[in-house]
Amino acid sequence: MGVLVIYWETDSVGDYGREDQLNSNELARKIVEIIEEKQAADIVLLDVSDQTSIATYFVLGSVDNERQANAIRDDLWEQLQVEQKTRPLNVHDLRQEGGGWLLADYGDVILHLFTEETRRRYDLEGLWRDAHVVMKIL
Repeated sequence: MGVLVIYWETDSVGDYGREDQLNSNELARKIVEIIEEKQAADIVLLDVSDQTSIATYFVLGSVDNERQANAIRDDLWEQLQVEQKTRPLNVHDLRQEGGGWLLADYGDVILHLFTEETRRRYDLEGLWRDAHVVMKIL
């Protein structure tokens, strides 16, 4: 497994309104845990709540190929739907538009999985450089 570096801790932020569902902080950390188990690399959890109203957290991770991204997507769906009663509002696979980026919108938490090339091209860490880095798994 990777090396876990925690830069900033936060209390629970937000709630989906049901006791059996995770709050934003717990959901973001659960997503990080699942994608790490599926061998995503260079995982970064950003708190973007001071920069935008579209989400509280972005989870970014790198994958080797689209097959790995799809396996992570499927595992997330199963674990979060079955265990936590949570499912994405939308999943957008940019394979049709040049590939390399899978986005899963869980409301307050948005997951971005990239191939290395696509991650460098779009540089979300640079775009959101003022966001708080909550966690980084190297």
